[in-house]
Amino acid sequence: MPKIEVVSQSQVTIAGLHYHGKNQAGEVPQLWVQLNQHWDEIQGKDESAHKAYGVSIMGNDFAETMTFNYIAGFPLLDAKAAQPEGIVKHTIPSGLYAVIVSPNLTSIQQAYDAIYNRWLPESDYALDLSHGNFCFELYGEEFMPAAGSEKFYIYVPVKEK
Repeated sequence: MPKIEVVSQSQVTIAGLHYHGKNQAGEVPQLWVQLNQHWDEIQGKDESAHKAYGVSIMGNDFAETMTFNYIAGFPLLDAKAAQPEGIVKHTIPSGLYAVIVSPNLTSIQQAYDAIYNRWLPESDYALDLSHGNFCFELYGEEFMPAAGSEKFYIYVPVKEK
């Protein structure tokens, strides 16, 4: 099983595009393509961060419907900056997160399986649902598909059992 670490993460507000559905036709990857086309429109973004976030938010009926919300966005320096129509803001809360590295996009499902279905049940941690059922992907400087690197990180909020 890949190495999973528990880290303290500070709060970050992102601005980007929202999707609601089941991702049956690859809508989430298309959302990223659309987001990049809106780069210049997002106000107050932290251009020095070289990061992007993908936040998955699952409702109470997720297990039955497999429907979720996904926000693809960039971190903001100014969380209060007004955004143009169609751009949403979302705040990722500070807290403890279990983090796993996904070496590439094709391994994303295996990474989620490792953290949720194998690591969590055997660890000293449980899901922290105090801010809702969510997780996020962090795409940093190591995520450079054009250069052959698709390494990114998955963060899952946890608390001690």
